[in-house]
Amino acid sequence: MASEATFSNPAASETNDRAALQHRPWRRPGGLSSGLRGLAARLEQFLGRAGFERAPWLAIAFAAGIGLWFELANSWQWLALVCSCFAAAIAAFGLLAREGGFPYLRQALGLVALAMAAGCLMVWAKSTLVGTEAIAQPSAATITGRVIARQEQPADARVRLVLAIRDPGTGRAIRVRINVPLVDGRLVAIGGAIEGAIVRLRARLMPPAPPMLPGGYNFARAAWFDGIAATGSALGPVEIVAPGQGGGSIGRLQRRLAEHIHAQIAGSAGGIAAAFASGDRGGIADADEQAMRDSGLTHLLSVSGLHVSAVIAGGYFLAMGLLALWPWLALRVRLPVVAAGVAALTGVAYTLLTGAEVPTVRSCAGAILVLLALALGREPLSLRLLAIAALLVMLLWPESVVGPSFQMSFASVLAIISLHGCAPVRQFLAHRDEGWWLRRARGLAILLATGLVIELALMPIAFYHFHRAGIYGAMANVIAIPLTTFVSMPLIA
Repeated sequence: MASEATFSNPAASETNDRAALQHRPWRRPGGLSSGLRGLAARLEQFLGRAGFERAPWLAIAFAAGIGLWFELANSWQWLALVCSCFAAAIAAFGLLAREGGFPYLRQALGLVALAMAAGCLMVWAKSTLVGTEAIAQPSAATITGRVIARQEQPADARVRLVLAIRDPGTGRAIRVRINVPLVDGRLVAIGGAIEGAIVRLRARLMPPAPPMLPGGYNFARAAWFDGIAATGSALGPVEIVAPGQGGGSIGRLQRRLAEHIHAQIAGSAGGIAAAFASGDRGGIADADEQAMRDSGLTHLLSVSGLHVSAVIAGGYFLAMGLLALWPWLALRVRLPVVAAGVAALTGVAYTLLTGAEVPTVRSCAGAILVLLALALGREPLSLRLLAIAALLVMLLWPESVVGPSFQMSFASVLAIISLHGCAPVRQFLAHRDEGWWLRRARGLAILLATGLVIELALMPIAFYHFHRAGIYGAMANVIAIPLTTFVSMPLIA
């Protein structure tokens, strides 16, 4: 009877609620304790002040979803992660909406959870679509296949071929990577094994190797996403069953350019020059590559941000100078916008010429975003542009998140933006009335500081992936980067 009276009498119900709150002072009408509501209010104020700087966290959440996909063991765990993210988003949008207020916090928690789920689903989808299962066991067989790609590696006395063949064991269509040794500087059989040719050879095939040590380079994972089911080496001559056309015009141009450079500059020096011009690193001697790695300059051998930036900057200033010679055009058109378009096309052409590898495409996308920001009168280097470039790369190559190239590239750019965006550095670089030698000394000092900050930012990544790092690389880069940008690359061109 007492309970019926309580439910039928609103006044009695309110009295009981107040009595319950006196015994539980941490509870308040609305569901959240006073401490949680205070924390939520402070987070809401912080997010409100952040403005558009909240957006880069979506790229971080997307990358976190990709990374968790690699860490979790099977599809059930991936599905549990996605469901948990969706549940967290529903809770964020629903629970905090019921609490009233907190629009920024609701938005942040919900979108971060959805971005994490999207990252997991993206890499899961790509793994399902392009992933290729390795061959079951090592074998030696005579194979016949079509040449998909060919890479000259004179420093290692071999030519590397990627072939489309049938698995000798199961008959399924697979792609394999075969190393063909050179004899007296030429291919074992003939040099007609170019893109599009059908070849026959006897080869030893091996499944892609897993990491030799825990945390080491996982070639099996890279081969899975590249669609490579086996690697191996030729055990005899290569027979050309049907000649090929040498691939597309860009592939032929890339090979001719590399051959021309090797004809002009012999040895490993020619290999380094060919790497700058066409992305072909096959002619670099192991000793020179090791020396570049020890001195912190190995990034110069991979066509990425430095090379793309130099080419795009050269195209931009050359277009500006030539277009300014036409008064009619200069008085009627915004030359920086036209020059930015010319520079962007130059960067895209250079990216295609050098093979459109992931670091090159990533650098080209970032450089084009910078040109777009300059054309619109916006800040060229910002966290938002960096996040957009990272999202573009992760949408196309989500597997690159766990690799050193992605991590080191974006970590270095993030370090540059953070350093040059802080108030003391802005004040140090501000224009002032001083002699030219002081301006040069100030620029040299900030260049050295930038190199040092980049080395410190990349050191944990280098330790994790390569088990080595060198702090003196900052000094080496102060000399090598201007020399490469303003001397070596223009002379090679």
